Amino acid sequence: MSSSGLAVLEDVSKRYLLGQGRGARGVLLDLLKRGRRDVRDDVWALRDLSFAVDRGDALGLVGRNGAGKTTALRLLAGISRPTHGRVSTRGRIASLLNVGAGFHPELTGRDNVQLNGVILGLSRREACLRYEQIVDFAGLDAAFMDTPVKHYSSGMYARLAFSVAVHVEPDVLLVDEVLSVGDAEFQDRSLRRMLEFRDRKQAAIVFVSHNLAALELMCPRAIWLERGVGRAAGATSGVLRAYLDAVDSAAEDLNDAHLAISDVEVLNAAGRVTDALAADEPFTVRVRGTAAQELAEPVFVVTIRGDHGPLFAGNMHIDGNWPRVLARGPFALECAFGPPRLRPGRYRVELKIKQNVRTNYFEPRVMANFEIDREGLGPGGGNVAYRMIGRAS
Repeated sequence: MSSSGLAVLEDVSKRYLLGQGRGARGVLLDLLKRGRRDVRDDVWALRDLSFAVDRGDALGLVGRNGAGKTTALRLLAGISRPTHGRVSTRGRIASLLNVGAGFHPELTGRDNVQLNGVILGLSRREACLRYEQIVDFAGLDAAFMDTPVKHYSSGMYARLAFSVAVHVEPDVLLVDEVLSVGDAEFQDRSLRRMLEFRDRKQAAIVFVSHNLAALELMCPRAIWLERGVGRAAGATSGVLRAYLDAVDSAAEDLNDAHLAISDVEVLNAAGRVTDALAADEPFTVRVRGTAAQELAEPVFVVTIRGDHGPLFAGNMHIDGNWPRVLARGPFALECAFGPPRLRPGRYRVELKIKQNVRTNYFEPRVMANFEIDREGLGPGGGNVAYRMIGRAS
């Protein structure tokens, strides 16, 4: 691949050794064990990963926890080195890889702003000149700025750290899931600032988030990582679809100890099983399964999800129609929805079963899919009603 760009990974692999190291602590443990040494395993956090981002680019990294996303950012930030391959960056780098990174807990907010600004490449004079802008963007009360940051909440840490990072005017901005600790208003403000960096070609951005809606809004391109290997790369919408399909497939083979679900089907207005609905057509989700034991107060929750999260749900608890006991053995249930009024596309049916509001009998997972083939008026899914059509008392 071409090595041009402000941030480049070329055929990069990163290996970590698991177990005790050979430092003083490892030697001491060996002595305590009378010479017996644990076998050290290794794990490849990344395997032959390549990408490049230049000014005005925004690249998203998506995948399960442990997929290697944060490792890639750590390599770009210079925190760790690759086992194989080449990492190169140019210009000023600002990285937000965890809450409060680079802040000293005993120093005040004011001192940390100035210190962190200098660490990220500002002169002391520049850090002082931009201080008011940083505090204003973070939205913190001025009184907190003379308080040691060890007394800050995680949200306050994230606000201040992000504000410093964007006000040093970086050439490369690396953002991990840190923004998830901020409130909705601050997350929106932060995304708008990153979009401004992207659209004005002020910086190259590498963005890691489990918020897929934010990732698609932010990043025209994405890479899906699975166990350190790039599974898909390209336009973000296509990469997210491949990733979500894989998540759905992995969930299909799972059953819980309390019960097993044999099938979840979508029925059209005529009561026929279908995988395609009209936006103005009421529909029903039918669930069949077998309870391994008698279950008290089972509450079924059927959620309709788009590519980026839940859209509407039918909750038997709200409907007020849950049985006192679900008997051991086979059961069937139907959840009727009003017209979905959704845009054309594919949607997912997620099932969760809990005991009233306390215990999950069946962890939430996607169990079925359907297509909408005509434009809807949104939002839909009203007039939810449940009925048991199998054994229940």
